[in-house]
Amino acid sequence: MANKCPVHGHRKLMDDDYFASPYAAYERYATLHERGTVHRTCLDDHGQVWLVTGHAEVYSALRDKRLARPREYSSGDFTSQRFPEGSATGTIVTLDPPEHTRLKKMINFTFLPRNLETFRPRVHQLVEARLDAIEAAGGGDLVGDYAAILPITIVCDVLGIPDEYRQGLKEMADLAFGSDDETNARVRSTMSKLMNEIRQQKTAEPGDDLFSYWIHAKNADGEPELDVYQVMALALLTMLGGYDTTSGMISRGALALLDDPDTLDRLRKDPDLFDEAVEEMLRRNGSVHHGFRRFATEDLEIDGTKIGKGDTVLLHLTAAGNDPKRFPDPQVLDIDRADKAHVAFGGGPHFCSGSELARMEVTIALRELFTRFPNIKLAVPPESLKVRHSPLVPALVSLPVTV
Repeated sequence: MANKCPVHGHRKLMDDDYFASPYAAYERYATLHERGTVHRTCLDDHGQVWLVTGHAEVYSALRDKRLARPREYSSGDFTSQRFPEGSATGTIVTLDPPEHTRLKKMINFTFLPRNLETFRPRVHQLVEARLDAIEAAGGGDLVGDYAAILPITIVCDVLGIPDEYRQGLKEMADLAFGSDDETNARVRSTMSKLMNEIRQQKTAEPGDDLFSYWIHAKNADGEPELDVYQVMALALLTMLGGYDTTSGMISRGALALLDDPDTLDRLRKDPDLFDEAVEEMLRRNGSVHHGFRRFATEDLEIDGTKIGKGDTVLLHLTAAGNDPKRFPDPQVLDIDRADKAHVAFGGGPHFCSGSELARMEVTIALRELFTRFPNIKLAVPPESLKVRHSPLVPALVSLPVTV
């Protein structure tokens, strides 16, 4: 099933075979679910971890206060230093309430439902421009020429990133997940340098954007609400969170529909069904493999498996979406499925703040792509498609098509 960790002897469940193609992971999910809901394994940048794959178990664990984000609770098995998951505690992804709640409030208001409609015209504008370019060229790469462009532009707009910084930050963001230790360290250093230059500019000349708000926000005593480290961490993590996962969902959603002409035909005849289709894709395809690491603050059990105090726990959100105990025939893309209660955006206090914006971007991108191009086809054999070797964010390397 999988090769073994040479240090601990555990099966490496997310190994080279797992990342072999866009289809390979689903075979692994089926095997994992046959074996149980909690698995002892190792990942390249972690050490020993517990991987939770059952839907009920993941759903519950997302809300379990005994599974904490701060690294101070680790027994030492968690060895990753890679940004962003290996960061020291103090960021929005490595804290729990109440500290986490204060930081999350600094983001949430931007993505409230009443504010979402302000993004829609810009999303449509970007989508139409990219589709015009693809049509003029007779096709293109739905990753580099389409799926990546929309979310990176939107998140840069939200943050107020000046145009001259956007390409450099995108190039670094593309390497942030799934790179080796040396590359990851370079990415963190370069992104931090660029973001700090922007922070200095906005400190002197604030704009009408989220980055400026964080810099200049004051608490009830008139003191800065956030220190420099917190501002920088929020900016970096918002960019990564708003870009990579959404880009991956657009490209993998496009592949799912190219693989399913009957469903695609239904959607073209009734484009209003794209909302349901995207929910089903989120269930089956997921926006991340697993959530950020958690540490057991005490001895506990998950579905009868004993988890020791300080052990690292990873909640595999996409495997949970493919749990046959919750979703019959989970690998079938069924837009009529009555139960699409996925955990693609997490749950509990760490639920994704930008989930509704991501839904909007993915839905518009897929609906406009497939209604505009009735003859769109893969330009390469499906077996030649590759996925990024990242245990955190599933994403296609490229998706060449003709239109």
